[in-house]
Parts: sequence; structure tokens; C-alpha cells
Amino acid sequence: MAREVKRQRKVRINVGRVLLLVLILWVALGFGKNAWENHKLRREIEGLQRRIAVLEMRREDLEREIAECLSPENVEKIAREQLGLVKPGEILYRLSESAED
Repeated sequence: MAREVKRQRKVRINVGRVLLLVLILWVALGFGKNAWENHKLRREIEGLQRRIAVLEMRREDLEREIAECLSPENVEKIAREQLGLVKPGEILYRLSESAED
């Protein structure tokens, strides 16, 4: 009978150890999964930050281009070349192509 008690106790200890091992593995897998998700999210954040930097540079270029287009000198140039406008008191001379060629 004493032998049976030792055997039962030994089985309980092994079951306890197995349960403890399962619990440790479960916790470790949970942390591992979270670490992997964090890694993926950090890579995504880095990619988005690079994209934001590129888009900000593009926005600055476009703002500079808009400022150049709206400058008084450029507006006057477009008005003269494309619209044929002149300032008051100026005379516009247009040369026509001759048909002699």
C-alpha cells in the first residue's frame, strides 16, 4: 500500500510539472507572438515615415513651384507671351510669317 501512495504522488508531481511546462510554453508563445506583431508594426511605421518624408519634400517642391508661377514677373510674362497683353502706353508689334519660303 505504501508503494501505491508513492506511485500516485509521483504521478501528481509529473502532472503538475507538465501543467507548469504547458503554462510556461503558453506564456512564452504569447510573448513571442506579441514581439512578432510589434516587429511588423515597427517596420510598417518606418515605411510610413519614409513615405511621409518623401511626400513632404514633394509638397515643398509644389509650394515653391506655385509661388514661382504666381510671382508678378511670371504672371506678366504669361500675360505678354500667351495672351498678347501690353502695358498702357506700349505698342505691340507682331511679325507674321511670309509665304515667300
